[in-house]
Amino acid sequence: MKQSIGQLLKEAGINVLIATGIFVGVVALLYFLGLVINEEGSLINPYLPLEMAAGIIGSAYVLTVKNPNNYFGFVLGVSMSILLAIQFFVEGFKDQTILYCAVFIPCQLLTLVKWISASKGNSHDSKYAIPSFMGVKGLFIGLFIFIDIIVLDLLVLQDEITLATIMSACVVAASTEANFLMIRKHTDAWFYWIAFSIFGIVQMICIENYVTLTLYILYIIINGTACVAWCKQTPKERYGWVKTFIK
Repeated sequence: MKQSIGQLLKEAGINVLIATGIFVGVVALLYFLGLVINEEGSLINPYLPLEMAAGIIGSAYVLTVKNPNNYFGFVLGVSMSILLAIQFFVEGFKDQTILYCAVFIPCQLLTLVKWISASKGNSHDSKYAIPSFMGVKGLFIGLFIFIDIIVLDLLVLQDEITLATIMSACVVAASTEANFLMIRKHTDAWFYWIAFSIFGIVQMICIENYVTLTLYILYIIINGTACVAWCKQTPKERYGWVKTFIK
């Protein structure tokens, strides 16, 4: 059902408030567990305010694009990407800094343009108005590219191979795939977003970054519900490769 701009903005605003409440509650829990302030009264993680802002906006972004008609989510997505690029830059993760600057921001801006165009009924972009799965060929091409990105990241952007850097490369690969699939409103994107969350959880455990770990845990829950929502809104004639498994 087509929604007005006012309805979409209201939904995005409510999601920002929900995300703020969730994240403030999580940080409060971490505080009582002694994972925010050290014995000297200083922040254990000096980048906590930046991570909180990125976490709130990022959670609101995912909650908003759970509705495949709400393109305002990508305004939040661009803001989240800028904050996360700054965060990963100061934390020394150059591959993820490049990821957010070179992939997330351009893809989210392009998705915003395409989804707005589709919502207006423009014939060229009308195919992006309804969620769909890729075909079998597209599925395997996507998996091949996913593996290639991981290998390239490890060979070119990592100084050493550890579990943390392998997970970082997987985060880059999964989110790159997801961003490109979101442009064409492919439901497959959410499977990559779920994988992104799992890889991110392992990476943050490795580097003991508990605030961002919490963000990834929230993401796996939100991404999972978004995946279910998109699957339900994907018409059977757009099931693509899924038809192979449900005959």
